[in-house]
Amino acid sequence: MDIQFKEVGYAYQGFKKQYHALKNINLEIEKEGEFIAIVGQTGSGKSTLVQHLNALMKPTSGTINILGTVLPSKKKIKVNHLRQKVGLVFQFPEYQLFEENILKDVEFGPSNFKETKDHKTEYAKKSLKLVGIDESLYEESPFRISGGQMRRVAIAGILAMNPNILVLDEPTRGLDPQGKDDIMDLFNEIHVQEHKTIIMITHDMDIVAKYAKRVVVLNQGEIVFDGKKDDLFQHEDFHTFHLDYPTHMRMMNHLHETLGIKKKFVKNQDELLSYLKEVFK
Repeated sequence: MDIQFKEVGYAYQGFKKQYHALKNINLEIEKEGEFIAIVGQTGSGKSTLVQHLNALMKPTSGTINILGTVLPSKKKIKVNHLRQKVGLVFQFPEYQLFEENILKDVEFGPSNFKETKDHKTEYAKKSLKLVGIDESLYEESPFRISGGQMRRVAIAGILAMNPNILVLDEPTRGLDPQGKDDIMDLFNEIHVQEHKTIIMITHDMDIVAKYAKRVVVLNQGEIVFDGKKDDLFQHEDFHTFHLDYPTHMRMMNHLHETLGIKKKFVKNQDELLSYLKEVFK
């Protein structure tokens, strides 16, 4: 496995006692081909978990192997290279833009790492093309473009470091419905074309239903489910996970409760509409 958590715990030191944000986490992630959603109610440990993926945080108990680097280590080791291998896109990444023009901003990340420094311009241009930023904008200030373009430029800055794994913290936060679709279609395209593993934190179960292949559910710092999304939405204990159903399943449940229509598991709105056409023939 390319990333492996073994009995990982993380405790914040409070004024009088410790707060255990993660407890006994066992998790394995491949560096190619995965599209994982990490979900759970606020305070369940999602952000703490993903910040372990590139050593922004280190376990207070247990170990995590990140692409061959085991943490915590008995001796002092450099971990900066892990932030190139595992790219973390924070909420509102556009707030991290600062250079005088778009190309320089995207070049900044790869210029800090040995593996990408010599090819920073090549990687920057490739990443900008991948996120749909036209070459005519490269010399523009990143603060004189639209909000959606700013977010794409910020994402290009992470991609230019050529990470193996892309971690997204609430990638659609603050976007309108069309913006959500656009940005998630972009990430899905990166996943398919570049074969990169994508790990995203989200509260939006419609996004989980549409894009994720695997779902990890956290509750009070523990993993309570890890498996396929279809298995999650049909799980007999789903109500204990403190999650919403996707829109199409909420509609199915409502029709069952109000009109007595036989409940059927549907994967998306197209399947729901097809089923309703059969019912009302």
